Amino acid sequence: MACSLSAVATLEGHQERAWNVDWSPSGALLTSCSSDKTIRVWGLEGEAWVCKTVLTDGHQRTIRSVSWSPCGNMLASASFDATTCIWDKKGGEFQCSSTLEGHENEVKSAVWSRSGGLLATCSRDKSVWVWEVLSDGDDFECAAVLQHHTQDVKCVRWHPTQELLASASYDDTIKMYREDDDDWICCGTLEGHESTVWSISFEATGNRLGGSHDAGYARSDT
Repeated sequence: MACSLSAVATLEGHQERAWNVDWSPSGALLTSCSSDKTIRVWGLEGEAWVCKTVLTDGHQRTIRSVSWSPCGNMLASASFDATTCIWDKKGGEFQCSSTLEGHENEVKSAVWSRSGGLLATCSRDKSVWVWEVLSDGDDFECAAVLQHHTQDVKCVRWHPTQELLASASYDDTIKMYREDDDDWICCGTLEGHESTVWSISFEATGNRLGGSHDAGYARSDT
């Protein structure tokens, strides 16, 4: 049966390019981030989508990526200012509770593991960092710095059921990582893309991983 989609709303408010959006785990809220250095949280009021909150003062440059934690109480935002901000709403409103530093250049992506116990970030500095979430999200500790790509790392994604991490890069490859005896290792390199791998996504079971590149099509690896 053919699937039909139609636009239900156009969300306006960002003053510059909007880079990324992410749904909350419940599906009730949508976040967007922008070159205007803000994050907007959108939700329904009646039948209209409205901006519920604007998060500012976390970053000094473009916010490239925003991601909800599985519990729905925290956000992670990745910025061209080389930092990742953690926002929590324990007090009822989102506040920047932690700023993760260490990358030497623009942070392109930040994503939570399914358990919410790990956060992965990647950067133009060619590295992928794995952070361990401590003390109910109040503290974060760097568990690994993975330097296996030879160029800018564009995207990171966690496997939907395992603590298996994938990263996509300007070096035309996808790298796979897992923990082995308390150390994180690169356990595989997927080759075959003809240019920069911009985005990757696991399907729901985790049996397939798709990647897109400049040639204009997606490649699926199993």
